[in-house]
Amino acid sequence: MKKYIKKFLPIFAVVVIALTALRFFAPSAFFGYVYPFSRIKGKVSVTIDGKKVPLSDCNISCKKADGSEKVHVFGSKIRIRAGKYGCYEFIIEHDGVEIPFCFSQSNCWNCEDFELSFSVDTAKNTVSCTGWKRGLEENGLREDKIDIDDTFNFDDIPSEGIRITSV
Repeated sequence: MKKYIKKFLPIFAVVVIALTALRFFAPSAFFGYVYPFSRIKGKVSVTIDGKKVPLSDCNISCKKADGSEKVHVFGSKIRIRAGKYGCYEFIIEHDGVEIPFCFSQSNCWNCEDFELSFSVDTAKNTVSCTGWKRGLEENGLREDKIDIDDTFNFDDIPSEGIRITSV
C-alpha cells in the first residue's frame, strides 16, 4: 500500500497545485472547464398572502431552451449546475400560484449567488421580488452585490419570468 501512496501522492500534489494556479492565473478557464460545483445557487423565501411557504411544499422546476435542468433543493436553498450559455427559467409553484424567474448565463464560467424573497398578493394579483445577486468578474473575483427590488403584476411578467440578471 505504501508503494501506491508514494506514486500517487506526488501526482495528486501536482494536480492540486495546477488547479490552484489555474484558478488564480486563468480564472475563465478554471470556472469554464474545471469548476465542479453548481453555478446558480442561492437562498429563496416565498410568502403567499402573508403566509411563509417552505420550499419543500413547492414544486420547483428549471428549463432551458435545450431541455430541463435538475433543481436541487436543500431547505431554503436551491442550486443547479448551469454550465451553458443562455437563460435558465425557474418556476416555483404552490397551490396554483406560479412564480417564474430567470437567470441568464452570459458566459460559460459565470457563477451566480443570490438571496431572493418573493411575496405574492393574490388579491392584488402581484408578486414582489426583493434581495440581491452577485456574480463573478472576468478576473474570477466576486462582483459587488446588486440589490433587487421589483413588483410585478402577474399579467405583466415576461414569458421567461422575472429577469434576475441581464443578458
